[in-house]
Amino acid sequence: MFNVFTNFAALLYLIIYIMKTIAIIFALLAGATTAMAQHGRAQAPAVNKAPALNAKNVTELGLGSQQFTQKADNVWTTNKGVTIYSSHPYGDNIKGYSGATPLFIAVDKSGKIVGVAPAANAETPQFWKRLTDAKFFKAWKGLTLQQAATKKVDAVTGATFSSNAVIQTVQATTKQVKK
Repeated sequence: MFNVFTNFAALLYLIIYIMKTIAIIFALLAGATTAMAQHGRAQAPAVNKAPALNAKNVTELGLGSQQFTQKADNVWTTNKGVTIYSSHPYGDNIKGYSGATPLFIAVDKSGKIVGVAPAANAETPQFWKRLTDAKFFKAWKGLTLQQAATKKVDAVTGATFSSNAVIQTVQATTKQVKK
């Protein structure tokens, strides 16, 4: 009788061990699937056209409520002679934390940058807020396009991917546009 109970207990222990192992495997697979799905959502779609400039962007560039008209696919001018460039296509392949970081760069008649502002993007809002709180976009104000193309700007702590993408996007854009 003792052997029957011993064998039954050993079999029961083996069944419980197998069930625990299967449960752990399923939990690991579920976690990996969730992580992969979240990573996939974080990727921004490829940018293949210039972002639309709007009144909010113009205000963020420090231009108040100036009226603007589109001059080309990625260029606008305001009623006060400021030229606004989109970073498209120059920065389309430069990625931040969640994808491309398209920008607008406003240049006055004398060739000086009056503002840099973000266009719509997929960056995490809390990281973007760190950049705006640190006045990061003002780093290029007053520079010529040539100066901005080579200016060394420090990344914002806690938003390094986004910062570096913006820096590279400004550099790529200012190297390509002609004033």
